Amino acid sequence: MLSILSLLTGASVHRTVARAKRTSIFIVLALLFLLTAYALAVAAGAIWLAGIYGAVGAALFLAACALLIAILLVVVMAIINAQEKRRARERRAALESVAAVGLGLVRAQPLLTAGVLAAIVAANLVGSKRED
Repeated sequence: MLSILSLLTGASVHRTVARAKRTSIFIVLALLFLLTAYALAVAAGAIWLAGIYGAVGAALFLAACALLIAILLVVVMAIINAQEKRRARERRAALESVAAVGLGLVRAQPLLTAGVLAAIVAANLVGSKRED
């Protein structure tokens, strides 16, 4: 199946799949070592704080810090989601207003609309074939 797909697309699907597998393996290994470093840093901080505040005080301090970070992340996520909803609402409103103007133009001047559509189609067909 991959060889047929490779022939149809003109590119080596096998190389792309192998590259994606290799990249994902390296990302998983990097994340594993990052989590290990994080766990060791928390353990070192707990040992250091235990010398100052005692074992219970160190555990409570680290738990409070983790809770504060989690609350901050939830607040940031809520703010980002609210901004995205607002932007989507503004895009939808802009699209609806453009559609209303377009329908008004079609009803008022159908020949001009046909000419504009033909120009847009011609520009897309004759325009640059450069891939982004």
